[in-house]
Amino acid sequence: MYQKILPVLLAAMFVLGGCAENPVADNSVAPERDDPGFYEARNSRADELYLNPESAKGGSAFRKIYIAPANLSKIQVIQPEGASADDAWDVSDIEDSIIQNALREEFTIALGYESAFNVVETREESEMVINTTVVAIHPNATRAEVAAGARRGGAITVSMALVNTATGNVMVRSVDTKSTDDIWAFDQIDNEDPAIDLIFRAWGNSMRRGLLNLQGRTNDPLAQPLLLKERE
Repeated sequence: MYQKILPVLLAAMFVLGGCAENPVADNSVAPERDDPGFYEARNSRADELYLNPESAKGGSAFRKIYIAPANLSKIQVIQPEGASADDAWDVSDIEDSIIQNALREEFTIALGYESAFNVVETREESEMVINTTVVAIHPNATRAEVAAGARRGGAITVSMALVNTATGNVMVRSVDTKSTDDIWAFDQIDNEDPAIDLIFRAWGNSMRRGLLNLQGRTNDPLAQPLLLKERE
């Protein structure tokens, strides 16, 4: 049974626009799916959103955030139907470093806008930790089709967890897919790419707006109460 509640701490931090329906079945990216301690949220634009009310207690006063390095080891490349696997999507050490730097820089700028939050350098200084796992890349066309002139669009799926630093417990988990006009910016990265920056910037801005709203520090007229379903 769903209950309608006023905005709950942090539960909209992952409300993202322009999302695509690309479900990822592997429960390792969201173990909270089967955890009765987490409420399942509805009335959110995220594909999946789970909240643990016990872990989130006191979080309305949290300001210090540590951005953990993104986990890129679980990436699946979900090719267009009928296409064969493309191993060239594998992330090299150099590409990993570029992605990590872009994610941290864009998240830091977004979260720190108008001094909304203080991004700290170490986990020990923080009150909250953001863990990001890039789960899947969904190109709309194959490599050969793109080389022949097909559009470069696609989508990227991430699993994000907001962790209470003091307890180590997950407060909020989201699995969400965001569309982009240039998913191939994530292929063979050899320098900073504006397309990658734009994707991370959008996620960072969504985090800031959602956090401010649900901590009661904004007057966003578009904010809607969430529907939380207690797990049976």
